[in-house]
Amino acid sequence: MYIDGDTHYWPLNFIDKVKHPGKGHLEVVEDKGDMVRYGEVVPGKVATYYRDGKKVHSFKEGRWSIPLRAEFMKKDGFDKQVLIPDNRPLIYECEAELGRQLARAYNDTVAEDIQGDDRFIGCAWIYLPDIKESIKELRRAVNELGLKAVKLNGGWGDGDLDSEVLYPLYEEIAALNIPILLHPAARVYEAQHSHPWLVGAERYQGYQHFPTALGFPLTYMVSASRLIFGGVLDRFPTLKFGFFEGGIGWVPWLMHTLDAHTPNDATISVAVQQFYEGKQALKKKPSQYFEHFFIACVAWETYIADTVNGWPNHNIIIGSDFDHGDAVATWPRTVDVIKQMKSLSADDKEKVLGGNAMRMFGLNGNGAH
Repeated sequence: MYIDGDTHYWPLNFIDKVKHPGKGHLEVVEDKGDMVRYGEVVPGKVATYYRDGKKVHSFKEGRWSIPLRAEFMKKDGFDKQVLIPDNRPLIYECEAELGRQLARAYNDTVAEDIQGDDRFIGCAWIYLPDIKESIKELRRAVNELGLKAVKLNGGWGDGDLDSEVLYPLYEEIAALNIPILLHPAARVYEAQHSHPWLVGAERYQGYQHFPTALGFPLTYMVSASRLIFGGVLDRFPTLKFGFFEGGIGWVPWLMHTLDAHTPNDATISVAVQQFYEGKQALKKKPSQYFEHFFIACVAWETYIADTVNGWPNHNIIIGSDFDHGDAVATWPRTVDVIKQMKSLSADDKEKVLGGNAMRMFGLNGNGAH
């Protein structure tokens, strides 16, 4: 079973379920110029979402059409798609009641749209600033609606993913036994001093691709490290985190770097030993905590086999970023690129294309296609 772990979903009619006067509105028009991706033409309409009198974003029909995305999923060679809630209309900066209503309406709609269709894995949205409501809504989304994961944009306010404010939510997620899918949104990270996404954005001026090319992997390195050293994974040993659109080349480097900065039998530097005196010790080597992380590669990463060498018991998954048009988007030529990699073993290809994602979602089977 091959699983596309990173596709974005924005069902138009969920806005109709929202009663809040600030929900905004949609304008849908015929496409004036078809998007072309690797020679494939994406037909359909274009929707533009407005809120507070301002345009939030525009997107093509592939973002909401189940039949259209199923067509491209088949062309690419995937059996299942993970439907990740699109960032922009569901940002944490919304007024609280609007955020809560958007989350509930989105979850209801995605569950309705994929009911009885096992090609799609639904993911819940929660309005993270309201932790109590997030717990309540997530419980409903999983137990009553059948959604299989929860999506987080990042931490909230000036707190990262290791913030103790999130502990009650983590406790609920652990009880529900679902993965946390991480997909940063720039505005979420603006307030977080520890993140390189947009903080110090003047460094990105004149380089429009830096936020995605550098923002994702650098942000993930910080978040993963804080989850490890903040004790979250010791406290909640069954949590699973998915990381998307940041690639995987940085993973072995970070694993070895964190190990080298932790006292162990192989530590050479006396300074490292002295620095950690009196501090709470981790229960395992930092690199061993990567068993909690399922990290999506990009099909153009020709060095995936090298990453596997540095992470032999890897949790590498794959995502096509459908239907975005940025450099991380590889649809509809994702599966074949991985299958053609001569340096990657057949077993590792199966793990990347589906086996590891099946473990992340707790699906039955051994990952064989």
